Amino acid sequence: MALAKNTVFNLVPPIVAVLVTIVTVPFFIMLIGPERYGALLVAFVLLGYFGQADFGLGRALTQRLSSMGKSTGEERAGVVWSALAGASLISLIGGVLVYLVAEVFFRSYFDAAPALRAEVLSGTWLFALCVPIIMLTGVASGALAGLERFGVVAIGTTMSNLLSQVIPLVVAASYSNHFAWVLGASIFGRLVGLALMVGNMAAVFLHRQPFNPSRMQLKHLFSFGSWIMLTAIIGPFMTMADRVVVGAVLGAAAVTAYTVPMQITMRTVLFPMAIVQALFPRLAAHDQLESARLGKAAVVLVGQLFGFIVIGMICLAAPLLELWLGAGLDQRSILVGQISIIGVWTNALANVPYALIHARGNPRFTALLHSVELPIYAAMLYSFGTAFGLYGVALAMALRMALDCGLLFRKAGFATRQVLTRLAAPALLIAGAMVTAPWMRDWPSALAGATGFCFALLAATWRQMPDDARSWVNARLRR
Repeated sequence: MALAKNTVFNLVPPIVAVLVTIVTVPFFIMLIGPERYGALLVAFVLLGYFGQADFGLGRALTQRLSSMGKSTGEERAGVVWSALAGASLISLIGGVLVYLVAEVFFRSYFDAAPALRAEVLSGTWLFALCVPIIMLTGVASGALAGLERFGVVAIGTTMSNLLSQVIPLVVAASYSNHFAWVLGASIFGRLVGLALMVGNMAAVFLHRQPFNPSRMQLKHLFSFGSWIMLTAIIGPFMTMADRVVVGAVLGAAAVTAYTVPMQITMRTVLFPMAIVQALFPRLAAHDQLESARLGKAAVVLVGQLFGFIVIGMICLAAPLLELWLGAGLDQRSILVGQISIIGVWTNALANVPYALIHARGNPRFTALLHSVELPIYAAMLYSFGTAFGLYGVALAMALRMALDCGLLFRKAGFATRQVLTRLAAPALLIAGAMVTAPWMRDWPSALAGATGFCFALLAATWRQMPDDARSWVNARLRR
């Protein structure tokens, strides 16, 4: 059950982050004003893009430590010291780069009143300080994940997410709402959670160990991490490309109709991703045969469990969106959301072979795959969007994710009869929910449809469940 516990640990930080954001946004707007808060959001987006994957060091470190087996403490410390040395070098170069980009952007391209522009420019030096925080967070969380210490990572990340939102509000309410003070307070909040993770990493790996960074270890980490970084650069382009095409081809109003359901469906991937993150160290630790067996079991588990959420969202899309947006609902959003959640289901499946391929030390394949997919996807977005409007853009996104899933399945050896047969039930029931969704526009029919399809999936999942797992569930139910 350690995998289930680690999955829960991985779920806590993003859920807390979403809830804290929902609660704090009105207070930010009230205390610092919508214009200054908008500048703060732009700052966070900029930092988020540059900090996408900490140059891949975090996952590279997890993969390396997990695969070291019975290595000595000194050997493990050497890997961690090497990662810290690499993070320090990147922080120095990246800090200068981020500072220059922030200066150019806010000085030349940021549309704001002169007074606010001056405020933001006075705090651009803080952007450089964010880079070492991003890098250290990646190294610390990656090292701790290598030993499956997900609880510590969850506590540290949750503290960072919470305090980076709360402390700026306290500063704005009690001292100053100047942009630099607010951004600095947010950075300080992240430092508190980071200190917990770094302290734990030092106690576990570096205590009473010599300072022994290795050029060979650093080369290995950067070789692995550079391919991760390429994916992290391409990934946001593919994530944002659909909205760019919608805005260019269909107009600004269509962007809202497309983005609202897309934001909801993309949030749901947090659940299967938490399973994959917990699974990754084990995939790296086992031999090829055992990791393949574990990966195949996991992809079926993800497909079946996430299938309940996907079916529920397809059936309940119309009443939920109407309840949330009321008269402001663009009816096109309903079908867009239903198409996109199917794409998200295949994307959730793809994350398992993606993790297995990385665990085997081959991030090059996934990086090159995404590089090839990018121009194909861009062409699909434009042609489908021109021909079929918003629905065509959503369909292009779903097809790209399905293609990605199929190719990753083939590379990881998941395209077997055993795996595909066990995924057939959720796939067919999801398709059935999609076909009948037009007749589920109100709450009674939507709830009835969701219940029926989910009970059918539950029966199929129970029938396909391995005997030992079924025995474990039965034992718990008899208590």
